Parts: sequence; structure tokens; C-alpha cells
Amino acid sequence: MIKAGDILIAKPFSQDGHFKRSVIYLCEHNREGSLGFIVNKSHGLLLRDIFPHLKNGNFPLFEGGPVSPNQLFYTHTLGDKLSGSQHVIGNVFWGGNFMELCQMIENGEVSSDDIRFYIGYSGWGEEQLDSELERDMWFAKNSNYVDLTRINPDELWGEELVKIKPGYKAFSDYAFDPSMN
Repeated sequence: MIKAGDILIAKPFSQDGHFKRSVIYLCEHNREGSLGFIVNKSHGLLLRDIFPHLKNGNFPLFEGGPVSPNQLFYTHTLGDKLSGSQHVIGNVFWGGNFMELCQMIENGEVSSDDIRFYIGYSGWGEEQLDSELERDMWFAKNSNYVDLTRINPDELWGEELVKIKPGYKAFSDYAFDPSMN
């Protein structure tokens, strides 16, 4: 049974434009639906690029998913230090008071080991993700958030595939677009 704190790993032959070669960290999974963030696709921007007033905003942004692509979200290990945070599992949280967070960033109280920022999120309606799992669209497994955020994002999908089955290494060796091989 999948739960908050688990990861979804896109199957090697998935051609979905948003989720191809994605690893998604689930923050919520309940009767109402599911919410998570793609943790392995860099957006190419830094936090300070969209909030120039944050002089210490040297945090990379990731493509969290296709839902609400004009909104900023974040997962973190700041816990009770950031009011309004939603508990995921263990010491992992998502969201929280952004004004407080900005002050913490400017005071040097937050490092890239503590937080990850996303543009948009990945969301599923009631029973939608369960249906996708039943149709074998994803691999799902337990994860360690801290370990996920320390692996090179470009290598994360392949590394997670190999943990499922070592023979899957071949899939990660192919280019994102096979015509580029």
C-alpha cells in the first residue's frame, strides 16, 4: 500500500511528456487524492531569479509537476521552525509560511540540504493514483527524502530503477530521446 513519503518511479517505456523518467516524492495520499513533487527535473532557475529581493536565494528550482505551474511549492526538514508546514513523514514537511521562510533564508538559517523548491506539483484525484498503480503505470517504493535530495537529479531515475531490478540499468543508459543514441 502506497503512502505519503513513498516515491513513484516512471516506468521505462512511459511516454507521458510530464512524467517520462520522473521520480515523484509523495507528500499526501488519502481518499481525496494524492499530491507530490517531481524531484529529479531541474527547472533551470534559482529562487532569486523569481524573487530578486532574496539576496541569499541561491536555491535551484525543480519542475514539481503539471498542476499549478505558476505557483511555488517546497519540501523541507525545517519542521516546527516554519509555521504552517504540513507533516509528510518523519522529519519531512511541505509548505509553510513563505514570509517566515524568506526571513530565514536571508538570515542564513536555511541551506539547500534543508529545503527543495518546485514550480507546480503532481496531483491525482480520488482513487486516480491507485488506478494508475493497478494499471502498472508506476513503480512505487519506500524512500528516504534526505537521500533522494542528495543524489544528482540527472541520475536519480536510473539509480532508483536499478534498486528495483539491476537489469533496468540499461534503460537509464539510453538517451532521453532514443533518436539521440
